[in-house]
Amino acid sequence: MKTRIISGIVASVILFIIMQLPPFIVGVAVFAVSLVALYEFYQSVRKVNFNPIRFIGFSTCTIFFMYLIGSAFVSDLKSIFLKDLYRTVFQQDIIYLITYLVTIWLLLQLVFRPKRFTLKDVAVTLLGMAYIPFLLSFAFMVRLMDNGYELSWLIIVGTFSTDIFAYFIGKFFGKKKLLPEISPNKTIAGSIGGIMGSIVCTTLYGILYINSFSGLYLNVLHYLILGILCGIISQLGDWAASAIKRNVGIKDFGHIMPGHGGLLDRIDSLIFVAPTVYFYIKFVIF
Repeated sequence: MKTRIISGIVASVILFIIMQLPPFIVGVAVFAVSLVALYEFYQSVRKVNFNPIRFIGFSTCTIFFMYLIGSAFVSDLKSIFLKDLYRTVFQQDIIYLITYLVTIWLLLQLVFRPKRFTLKDVAVTLLGMAYIPFLLSFAFMVRLMDNGYELSWLIIVGTFSTDIFAYFIGKFFGKKKLLPEISPNKTIAGSIGGIMGSIVCTTLYGILYINSFSGLYLNVLHYLILGILCGIISQLGDWAASAIKRNVGIKDFGHIMPGHGGLLDRIDSLIFVAPTVYFYIKFVIF
């Protein structure tokens, strides 16, 4: 418990520092986290004889974030040459071409390297790319919005308040198991506590910070709905990661965070929550 708390505090301090940095640096940080988490995912599935084509996964992740970060800041470049270069390299048809080439590249592994890679290896390679870099990129996309700093904290507050409340309420009050076949420690009380914790913390954050200091005013109902959504979706992300670990026979994805496991263990809920907050803001609020 002590190790888990200390590790969590250190991670929280690092996260807070990163959040104070310019959006470009946040994008680079999200990219770095994606690479580490993708590595952990690929390493975990190798334990059950999957053989993900890691070079394709990592290189595609890199190209994706180059495009994403570049598209956000190309207008700020002072160099006309760099602007033109980016717009030439990442024009729409080039993106289609890259997608086509990656797809063909993956499938041709089955043709020219059939003894090393199988269809399941291609499938798990694609799953890793969709599961981690793509879903996690929405955290950066929220940061790029108007009032993106304040809105990004909705993801963090909603995710980690759910985790914290679910953990402690489940630990002290949880009796009836929720998903024993997936995660024996999950309880109904913990799940309900996580949702309630998310509602309370998200609403308080919205009222006390966003509505009071940011210059952006949102109806309190939005915070209540986001609290419910984050509380539910966050746990779905955690359960999905638990199911993956159960399928591959591991307890944690890694050991980078003492008491918490790997980086993917720490962000598995946030990966699901970030797109939820992004689309709610896009389709409902603005």
